Amino acid sequence: MSVLDLPLRKALQLFYAPQSLRRSILKEDIRLDRRKETGGTRSRGGDFYLPFWSDVKIHVSGDGDLTQLTDDRIKSNSNFNRLYPLLKDGILELLSAKLRWSNEPVEIVPQSVHGKLRIEDLGGTVRIRDAFNARVRGEYTRVVYPYFSEAPVLPEEGGRLGLWVMQRTLTEFDPGDMRIIDPLRRAFFSPQTTSLQGNEEAVFRNNYRSLIDEWERLKQE
Repeated sequence: MSVLDLPLRKALQLFYAPQSLRRSILKEDIRLDRRKETGGTRSRGGDFYLPFWSDVKIHVSGDGDLTQLTDDRIKSNSNFNRLYPLLKDGILELLSAKLRWSNEPVEIVPQSVHGKLRIEDLGGTVRIRDAFNARVRGEYTRVVYPYFSEAPVLPEEGGRLGLWVMQRTLTEFDPGDMRIIDPLRRAFFSPQTTSLQGNEEAVFRNNYRSLIDEWERLKQE
């Protein structure tokens, strides 16, 4: 996917990835773009994490058990064998110890939450897709968006940037209800634990401009 139209989680990954990893990801995206331009397909075979995230929603809503659902996924596709158990363990710890949803009735709203941030002068769009909207005890709401990448670790600044994008794009929700979770590190970011500092727009724009500039350079190589 071109850096001019990419998911928030990938933008955050590329912002903080070591240079060698960032360059590798960008070059692969450019290669896939060119293959599509010549009549080929750009697909890598679907979103690796989508089945797992779907199972998380089922678990949170009480309609299934994530451990069993993960086992079933692994049986159906051996490619999930390494990462899915790690993600599952991280999600279960977050739910029970940090997000404090254990033993509380949770309703997953059927419609996933989507939004996009258009940065006109840079010609780019950053998208939020498939965040979930959970109502807990019918009293409060959480809008949760996952960061799945093994590398890099999402730093505190990245958590703030992600929350800023969520608050700018998902305007129908209370800004205080936004959450970004990093299951592999058992970490989460919220406006209460990761307070925005007021410079998030400037930092995001600078990072995004740098990313686009590098992408353009690599396309010429």
